[in-house]
Amino acid sequence: MPEHEPEARIKQIAIVYAMEAEGTPLAERLTLNDAVELHQGLPARVRGGRVGETEVFLVFNGRDPVHGVDRIGLEHAAVTTWALLEKIKPQFLVNAGTCGGFLSRGASIGTTYLAGGDYLIHDHRIPLPGFDALGVSRIPAGRYPAIEERLGLSTGPVSSGSSLDATEGERRFFEKEGVVAKDMEAAAIARVADDLQIPLLTMKAVTDLVDHPEPAQDAFLRNLRSTTSQLTDHMERLVRWIGEGVTHADLSG
Repeated sequence: MPEHEPEARIKQIAIVYAMEAEGTPLAERLTLNDAVELHQGLPARVRGGRVGETEVFLVFNGRDPVHGVDRIGLEHAAVTTWALLEKIKPQFLVNAGTCGGFLSRGASIGTTYLAGGDYLIHDHRIPLPGFDALGVSRIPAGRYPAIEERLGLSTGPVSSGSSLDATEGERRFFEKEGVVAKDMEAAAIARVADDLQIPLLTMKAVTDLVDHPEPAQDAFLRNLRSTTSQLTDHMERLVRWIGEGVTHADLSG
């Protein structure tokens, strides 16, 4: 990811959530303003406010006007992120949300990770020379040791796709790459952030276990509220610390 002036205080951050249920608890704890339209014609919504010395914008992909559900998935994440970065141009971008984790790598429900290694895409299968690598994406994740230490969170590769469950081929991919978090947005957000040179941190909390026989949808629905509560605890600590006037150098430790 790109580097910004290390000694510049972070006066403006933006946080992207796919689902309102994931981000509303943080917006309420930080007493952010009511949601307003992010960009004309898009369902994406933004809530703003000030935390200490920092202006905070919390963005949702919004609800699909036809189907009435949150717009989750890679394409919606990319569009929302582009609109956000064009309008607000924050000094620091955070993608927060839930994910699938892996028993084989020590995860349990509620375990929270920060992106480390690469952002990957596991369901873009393009068996053409050069395009195969484009499909996987493989964007290096920015590392912030001070945040990792302050929050006590582990890191690892995050792999994104637009399906909640996983195929056997995708499971083999996760094992080969040592993926710790399977989600539906992070790699798309990372691509836009990298193109527009905005530093990105990704935080994901586990609602379901990819290598467990329980269907992902059942675990996700049962654990969404409790996992989101733990995610919100970590995110609140992060945002309030940044609001104390930290710099990019402070984040890197």
